[in-house]
Amino acid sequence: MSCVSHKGDRLAKILALALFAASTSRALDFNTSQIADDSLINREPVISESGLAAWVAFDTNVAEGTQSDIVLWRNGARQNLTRDHAGEFTGNNKPFVDGDAVVWIANYSDVSEPHSWVLREVPDRDVGATELPALYRVTMQGDEQVFEPVAPPTSIIVRVTNELGEVVERFVQLPPEQQYRRLPSGVVEINFWPGTGEILRVTRDARHDFMPSFSGRLIAYQKEKGFPFGWEIMVWDDGANKQLTTNFFYDMAPKVHRRQVVWYGWDGSDYEIFLYDADRDATTQITSNLYDDVSPVLWDGQIAWEGYPAVESDIFLHRGGQTIKISDNIEDDVNPRIWSGQVVWQGFDGDDYEIYLFDGSRTIKVTANSFDDTHPEIRDNLVVWTGFEGNWDAEIYAWDLKGPIVRLTDNNEEDREPRTAGGRVIWSVERDGRYQIWLAEPR
Repeated sequence: MSCVSHKGDRLAKILALALFAASTSRALDFNTSQIADDSLINREPVISESGLAAWVAFDTNVAEGTQSDIVLWRNGARQNLTRDHAGEFTGNNKPFVDGDAVVWIANYSDVSEPHSWVLREVPDRDVGATELPALYRVTMQGDEQVFEPVAPPTSIIVRVTNELGEVVERFVQLPPEQQYRRLPSGVVEINFWPGTGEILRVTRDARHDFMPSFSGRLIAYQKEKGFPFGWEIMVWDDGANKQLTTNFFYDMAPKVHRRQVVWYGWDGSDYEIFLYDADRDATTQITSNLYDDVSPVLWDGQIAWEGYPAVESDIFLHRGGQTIKISDNIEDDVNPRIWSGQVVWQGFDGDDYEIYLFDGSRTIKVTANSFDDTHPEIRDNLVVWTGFEGNWDAEIYAWDLKGPIVRLTDNNEEDREPRTAGGRVIWSVERDGRYQIWLAEPR
């Protein structure tokens, strides 16, 4: 009896200490401020661990995506990074920040020499087709872009008389020696600003370049080869361009952390996850199965992604050479984010979407309410997400992995796109017809 009594006393003391710790955990406390020029439309905010914030801004009288700029916020000062380059490039979008540097995409009016790469092709496909470097000169005639030289077509239209005596038009395929492999896909290029000095142009050709991600001076992006030849994954390593993939499929959405790059690519039957190590100059296929694996994220060699072994998706984690499933319900789990061995995502619990956290050893259900919580982000011991309180408008929430959940916004507008780093939170909101960027900094 005494042994049982002592165990009960110890259990009671442990429980009391846990309740005391929970009751005395301090709630997060922030100063919040609107930091954008709200006479403009402001979107796509991002923030780095150093406190550098960036977003896209454009005038309400200009078509979206055509004359947009990249705006920075550092130490309380706002800077339009691209305004003075309007004659060189426009349509600045999709900023990504790391430290004091930023990378983004822009539309260039000139993709003439010197070009930054020559396409490497699959050696045993389309044998005999004329090789064409990805090099075109683009000029403007009025408001129209003109590509020179114009590549010959792969087929021509001829008029023939059919069996009914009717004259009809038909496509006739040209012989390989009269073909080029593809036409230009566009003039969206990658720009990089290292934190000081001039903007560096990373790509220069008539191929669309999208989805830039970087760490230090290693930038990864996807390059469009032109329909129907898919996308390739490229890297810019401190001035040197390298083509990581060579196929006729789709390789997409690269993410960089330190000297590694992860992406998902079609292998001929489904999407799989791939990892490139720049220091070893080696690519490893992480998954090899009969279902789609997509949307990978990377931190210190650990990779999380969405996998679809059944109709619903699950979250998987690859670490130490092993892959484990970290979501544990039968509904959809999507939008994973990773930081320092911890993974957050949104999962459907049968009623609505909630936020889940894998802390390195177990999965925790962070939210449990009657409305959707979506698009979580995690960085530097802080999780942020969008919650639809009352199933009405979107609000921003934050949690520091130990204390109570804090609601950062309380209004009737749509607060969206939360991002966090260095303990700060940034998001966008349309408020009273103003497209604003808000920043929360710890007190």
